[in-house]
Amino acid sequence: MELKEAGICEGISEVIVTTRSWAGEPNAAPIGIITILNEDENENKHFVKLYEGTKTLSNVMETNKLAANVSDDAVLFVKAAFGNLNEAHLSLFSGFPVLNGAKSWILFKSAFIEKNGESGNFLFQLTPIAVKINQNEVKAINRGLNAVIEAAIIATRYAITKDKREKEDMEKIMKLYADIVEKCGGRREKEALKILHEHRERKRSPEGL
Repeated sequence: MELKEAGICEGISEVIVTTRSWAGEPNAAPIGIITILNEDENENKHFVKLYEGTKTLSNVMETNKLAANVSDDAVLFVKAAFGNLNEAHLSLFSGFPVLNGAKSWILFKSAFIEKNGESGNFLFQLTPIAVKINQNEVKAINRGLNAVIEAAIIATRYAITKDKREKEDMEKIMKLYADIVEKCGGRREKEALKILHEHRERKRSPEGL
């Protein structure tokens, strides 16, 4: 099944992945879908790396499914990164949560391949089983949007990293991305950056510890 029209291309496509537990509890998180061209078969193969201890991994292990929701809404990416998307943001397709307002979504069946002991991630191969394209549009690249997404991804890793030096490096990188957002971003990107900062400040406060 060709997914280029749905926005999933070669390389890593940053999307909002929605999953559900066996009991039906939904979850959303920003995650990269890895697409590699298999030259022997002349078709794309899709993979995802999920980290130990995350709700996304737990849900995928229980249901063997995930949905990749293609969006360019910076606020949704940041809210998903910190678990602030609720059921009002979601609708159901055959009982599986997908993101309202997504430009497209792809429901994948997942198959576990291996665990990387050093990085603590689990590799899955993905097979598309349903696709819905909601919007087709041409839009120029905005560096502010890209910077917000990168900052949100680093912020989620910052929360689980215990190495002090690595945290310091991440803070410097996030500061660089914040500067790009302020320079290049629109109102939606700047609102997303504000939410990201507010979340990190709450984590630093005594109430958030």
